[in-house]
Amino acid sequence: MSLVRAEADLIRLCQRAGLSDGQRALLEAVLAASDPEAVLTRHVTSAPTAVAALARAHSALESRSRPGRSKPQPYSDKALALVTDARETLEAFAADFPSDRVDGAVNTLTAVERGGTAGLKSATDSAAQAALLAVQAAEVHTAVTDEFAAAWCGTAGAGTRERLALELAALCIMEGRQHHLLSDDVRTALSRGSLTVDRLLKVLLPQVRDFRVAVVVEGTSRLESLPRLMDSSAVVGNPPGGSAAGWGHAAADFKALAELAEAASAARRSWSGNQAGGHVLLTFTVRARDLGGAALLGRRRASEMLDQYVAGQRVAEIRLRPETLAHDADSGRVLRVAVPVLGSGPVRPLTVGWPPALRESLRTAHIARVTEAPTTAAGLCWAALEALDVKSGKERNTGELARALSLQAARQQVIDLHQRTRTAVAAEVSAARTAHQAAQRAADRLEAAAKAADGAPAVMLGEKATAARHTALAQRAVWERASEAEAHQTVVDVWTGVGEDGLLRDPDRWLDTFAPPADADPALRAAADALAALTDRLGGETAARLRTWRDLLADPRSLATWITGTAGRFEKSLDWLYAIRNTALHDGRFASATDLLDIHAGRALVDLTLEFLGNWYQHAATPTPQQPGRTAVAVIAYLADRQQDVVTALEGGTRARWNVSRLTSPSSTGWDRA
Repeated sequence: MSLVRAEADLIRLCQRAGLSDGQRALLEAVLAASDPEAVLTRHVTSAPTAVAALARAHSALESRSRPGRSKPQPYSDKALALVTDARETLEAFAADFPSDRVDGAVNTLTAVERGGTAGLKSATDSAAQAALLAVQAAEVHTAVTDEFAAAWCGTAGAGTRERLALELAALCIMEGRQHHLLSDDVRTALSRGSLTVDRLLKVLLPQVRDFRVAVVVEGTSRLESLPRLMDSSAVVGNPPGGSAAGWGHAAADFKALAELAEAASAARRSWSGNQAGGHVLLTFTVRARDLGGAALLGRRRASEMLDQYVAGQRVAEIRLRPETLAHDADSGRVLRVAVPVLGSGPVRPLTVGWPPALRESLRTAHIARVTEAPTTAAGLCWAALEALDVKSGKERNTGELARALSLQAARQQVIDLHQRTRTAVAAEVSAARTAHQAAQRAADRLEAAAKAADGAPAVMLGEKATAARHTALAQRAVWERASEAEAHQTVVDVWTGVGEDGLLRDPDRWLDTFAPPADADPALRAAADALAALTDRLGGETAARLRTWRDLLADPRSLATWITGTAGRFEKSLDWLYAIRNTALHDGRFASATDLLDIHAGRALVDLTLEFLGNWYQHAATPTPQQPGRTAVAVIAYLADRQQDVVTALEGGTRARWNVSRLTSPSSTGWDRA
């Protein structure tokens, strides 16, 4: 399904369910913030949320509670910083949404802070503090859902909606909700008509329940002592003879998995000259909130179970095949997945001019991308950055990387907003046209039925036909208004120079339309008026984003605050990645409450770093022995200084020379637009 069609479908469903524009914006914000394909600054991982900050503080204390460790991880100063961040984030939440449910967590975190690093040396004390926070986390989760319910039923402002949407999105990801299934469940609920907040919360965070999962283990013909390593629900068999008991209507899918495994094993033996390669089908039960979460959790459980066989198998390799099956006995639904998800289109390198010194980082980033275990992959993301000479501790330069990233994030936000706006306009038109056509057909059918009927039925049908015709006329007015937005978009496109491909080649001209100078030429003034009119004709989260950025660009000081705030959040994320590296790769911790958030954040930070470095080396002068060019860490430091210069200039009250098109380019200063 195309982006336009998918969004148009969501708009129609929101209208069918009778959602207000504020409710639609709140719901769209939750879906956008939890979308793994969203740009980093639109994803919840780049925002401070109470539920995630508390979970990270708890994870740090729990990790330090392990007895007998010579160097407990994370280091005490890092753990204390996480505690402080959690306390500050919770206090900010309580300031916006007064609730005594967060007081217990705030008090516990404050007590830990008062004890300082000395209070974190005892594993026993850390365990007690972690146990307290684990109980209080449930209270914070309840506070979040209560405030979300109040916002859904009330008239919350855009800022309040955004904050609560981020909290709910963080909860959904932490609880293992898979975005495509979450989106499907929301659409199904909307299609059934009026959507109460209780029903919505059950859709976003359904009850944890049992799911049956099947995986294929390659490299063995029998898993001995399995009942002692997994629960009693685990069953192992040699496909295709593995039992399909307990799979109900999914028995055919189970058989298909068994046949696929057998065929793959035969193909491997044929290819390798009858090289040994046994396999078994392993089925077991996991508790999760949806099929996708069950499938991934099942793979993690199976992989962790196989860890215990590795020590006895020093020669042969034991591993999971990509194919996994999950079954929900309550609904009868089945999910077939293959991990990881593969692409299908052509691929191209970001640049062919990477310096040889960066290859280590690229290699580590690639390994982090294909590593399935989330905490390990997140730790490898830090290793990829460390290969660029990014450091934490005494020689830390994470602040410099965070400032450089904030420049690229600003550019990314601007371009993404343009793409989202064009998609939203096309979706509004499509949704309105489809709704009008449906209303027109309904009125036509009723009018025809009224003409064919006699007596009282004819009168009744005639009244219904009249009402339906009024509805069709109202839908036509909505369609015409949406079409006006499309006409305004065309005016904006003329100014920005967007062609038929829809690509934005000059982000600065797009920004001009938000807050043009008083002496703007007529073409720019027309484009600015068109964007304002277009925004008024849109609804939902995209309209809210357009208004937010119009306010930011009209006040350069606010824009400077956004950039510095983004840098601060990135620096905290980088510090947490460093802590994950230590706990995962040094201390062997491979699971945490936020690991699904962490892996997305780690990969996104690495991607954004390589994006601006790739852009730099693509446009930098060819190195020579006399001018060897900047190293990656030197580029990071240079762009960090540029960010400070840009922020200082914006704080002066103008953005006239802000060059977003070349904000991280070697051929610009970021403040040299003609």
